[in-house]
Amino acid sequence: MQSPTTIVLAAVERCRKRLWAHCYRMTGRRAEADDLSQEAIARAIERADALQDPTAVEGWLFRIATTVCLDHLRRARRVRELTELVDPVAFDDVAEAPAGPEAALLQREEVRLALVVALQSLAPKQRAVLLLHDVCGLPLAEAAAALGTNGNAAKATLHRARAGLARARSNVHTGARIDVDPRADAGVVERLARALEERSVDALAELLADDVWGVVDGGGVVPVASRPTVGARALLRRFTGLSKRVAQPVACRVVRLNAEPSVLVSLPTAANAVFASVHVETRAGRITAMRVVRDPAKLAPLQALASPTGARQ
Repeated sequence: MQSPTTIVLAAVERCRKRLWAHCYRMTGRRAEADDLSQEAIARAIERADALQDPTAVEGWLFRIATTVCLDHLRRARRVRELTELVDPVAFDDVAEAPAGPEAALLQREEVRLALVVALQSLAPKQRAVLLLHDVCGLPLAEAAAALGTNGNAAKATLHRARAGLARARSNVHTGARIDVDPRADAGVVERLARALEERSVDALAELLADDVWGVVDGGGVVPVASRPTVGARALLRRFTGLSKRVAQPVACRVVRLNAEPSVLVSLPTAANAVFASVHVETRAGRITAMRVVRDPAKLAPLQALASPTGARQ
């Protein structure tokens, strides 16, 4: 018979990537996901003897990771700005346990940037029960145990979380849409990269839906608009203004970020420094939402992707 520690270590190896993704969805930040997933793993190994049901070890791991994340979020008490996005990550889909039909949105968009941004609008406990039940596939009773509550309270929290996520995914102030392609249209993203690289207003205009929404996250360092930009005309005006302010040429590469094609913009004249990452949602061959990350701290880990030898999808 295997020891509890051996069982936990084997489960950690199977779930390491999923545990990181869970912590990333809970916090929206790469570095915090690194630290919190490692803390959860260390805590699980230390408490291996407390594992009561070896057949449910994976759910036990996710309960521990959720507790670690909730403790961190309570300490941080961070207020997100309207234009604050989450960290873009070079991270693909994670195979999760099957969930019910109400979780279809989460099943198809496990780490999409738009979804992770929308999740941050939920209260931490709502976020936790939604992820544990709808994404990780844990029974509601186990999700309740992770939150230190009972089944009825967890069910009510899950209901509010689903409703809150639906509102966030269809709110013009968050730029979210629910009637979009499951993944950004790769052909549209490729055309966007060329339009940005060539600074072609006409080519960009052909790609934008009339009701397109855009937001830029400067991280409080790069001056950007303090509110979202709504409508194709307004977004094109901002693009024209930025093109005039940034005189040097740019290079655009299509890479996979958050499990879908995105555009990485760099400055060849500045040692190929990453200038921005552009994440879009598409519908019927048009861009319906555009999220642009200009925050240097969020972009720094993507520098390797901007090099000529970086992966191009």
